[in-house]
Amino acid sequence: MLSLKSKDGSQGEDMSGTSKNVTLLVVTLGAFLTPYMSSAVNVALPVIGSEFRMSAVSLTWIATAYLLAAAIFLLPFGRLADIHGRKKIYT
Repeated sequence: MLSLKSKDGSQGEDMSGTSKNVTLLVVTLGAFLTPYMSSAVNVALPVIGSEFRMSAVSLTWIATAYLLAAAIFLLPFGRLADIHGRKKIYT
């Protein structure tokens, strides 16, 4: 069992092995999906361009929009995790 201590030194709740595995799985998937989806957007750009008859300059805005959206939502969701705690977000 993993015993967690808070900043003031008091003991937190123990995490079971299953809870740790689920947390690890969720964090790993989250860390994998962001770069994977960014790559998928870049791979799909030629098809998007031909389907909508877009120029190369316009296509760069699609990849930029995805990266901006990912960056914009990073801080608010991080703040939500801070407010609600790691346990409620990841389990």
